[in-house]
Amino acid sequence: MRQVAKRIASEAFARASAENGWNETAGISIDITTPKEEKFGDFSCNVAMILASRLKSNPRAIAEKVAEQMRGDEIVANVEVAGPGFINMTLKPSAWASALGEVFTAKDGFGKTNDGNGKKVIVEFVSANPTGPLHIGHGRGAAFGDSLARVLKFAGYAVHREYYINDVGLQMDNLGRSTLERAREVHGLPFGEPAYKGEYMKDIAREFLAREGDGVLNLPPEEALARSRAFTAGSILDGIRHDLAEFRVGFDEWFSEESMHKAGSVNNLIDLLLKSGHIYENEGALWLKTDDSGDDKDRVVKRANGPTTYLAADIAYHKDKLDRGFDIMVDVWGADHHGYISRLKAVIAALGADPDRLATRLVQIVNLKRGGELIAMSTRSGVFTTLREIMDEVGVDATRFFFNMRSADSQMDFDVDLAKKQSDENPVYYIQYAHARCANIFVTALDKGFAKSASPENEPLSQLERPAELKLVKKLLKFPDVVSSCASALHVHPVASYLLDLAGVFHNYYKHNRVVTEDAELTRARLVLVDAARMVFRSGLDLLGVSAPERM
Repeated sequence: MRQVAKRIASEAFARASAENGWNETAGISIDITTPKEEKFGDFSCNVAMILASRLKSNPRAIAEKVAEQMRGDEIVANVEVAGPGFINMTLKPSAWASALGEVFTAKDGFGKTNDGNGKKVIVEFVSANPTGPLHIGHGRGAAFGDSLARVLKFAGYAVHREYYINDVGLQMDNLGRSTLERAREVHGLPFGEPAYKGEYMKDIAREFLAREGDGVLNLPPEEALARSRAFTAGSILDGIRHDLAEFRVGFDEWFSEESMHKAGSVNNLIDLLLKSGHIYENEGALWLKTDDSGDDKDRVVKRANGPTTYLAADIAYHKDKLDRGFDIMVDVWGADHHGYISRLKAVIAALGADPDRLATRLVQIVNLKRGGELIAMSTRSGVFTTLREIMDEVGVDATRFFFNMRSADSQMDFDVDLAKKQSDENPVYYIQYAHARCANIFVTALDKGFAKSASPENEPLSQLERPAELKLVKKLLKFPDVVSSCASALHVHPVASYLLDLAGVFHNYYKHNRVVTEDAELTRARLVLVDAARMVFRSGLDLLGVSAPERM
């Protein structure tokens, strides 16, 4: 309907311009917004104020002339000029009711847009080091990244999901040593302090001994470490894959950092940037020039004693993304990566690509709350709540929804007690119950002889003219705008907010209006409205990776 309003405003503006000899209209685009308060109409336009600045004329006078042209459209109920020159438009109820048919014309595709126009987008998310099970912070990144990928696909982008495995470096050696130390502890042998202290390491050590045998502890240190490291990383990664699958998160590719080192991609990239002057040598080390791109200093990519840094591999990884032809690279990182953004943008520019092709989203930490109290956690000491634990306790639906209720870049308190409640206080329950209520209405309708319509768009939708009905219709028809804005801003939480608002409008409508009445035409029209709500609830919940139950 926003597009309908834009057409009306554009045509009215063109007619008014021709009639009044406004020649300074080149490049002016018609921007249609939705007023925050219903009393200001369905849509608002500020084109008169834009033109007034060019004509150096009274914006209200210009707005009145445009508004007069709008009033002639057959689906416009009212047009008013407000404030300094805003044009507020209200459409006729019949126009809104008729537009409800779009939901059924599109079927499960209602809300989809072609904003992306097939552009290739890679969304890299989670990418947790395979040094331990996923904790709830990783879970928030997983829920956000997966839902963002769903939104982008719904908005017409060609989406590729990727998990980057950091499987090289000192951290992996420390991981292998930790397993060996825990294995010695299990055997009652003298052992050192492991780098990774979580209880999960004891379980891995037992599995390692069960597969390799006790003799592995007597092997030469380097061989024992190599076996321990490979086994531990594989075991942890298998656990991560399993947990993510149950969390309804999948990837098109699990990209190994080690694979780039083996292929020589990292050193080749360093050589390339050395030749172009973007990397230089100082005191035996190789440095990437980033201080002139917003970073506080240049960064080492290869140490004087030979090993490359994590940054070097990340540069090679992003060149690989560029080489694979992705138009947009979305990186979902933890909050501690803020300073990393300018470095990578500098690298992308050095590689001859537009740095704006990289879009980053930082996911802030999650605080767990029980009984009104925050729970202290520390990944360093191995004291944290795993994604698996929270999924098992509150369920996948509540976990995913709660993670996506707030903007990813804001800290959140995950209220476990609220997430477990089966009442209207729990937002995900409230929304799912609205969907289940839609399904139940059709059970009641069938008992009364009203089957679901095979051609909803041909039903007497003009019956939907009461304020409560129109409010629900308008809310449903905003869904495509929500999808479009989320895809553009790379956000997900507005979908959750929209569904919560929609559920409130629907529950209120149901509370005060019988759907199945003695009036057959009214009943048929209201059933179409309920079916449209059911479809939008289901599509919106699916974008969040949340189920839409038909019974609760």
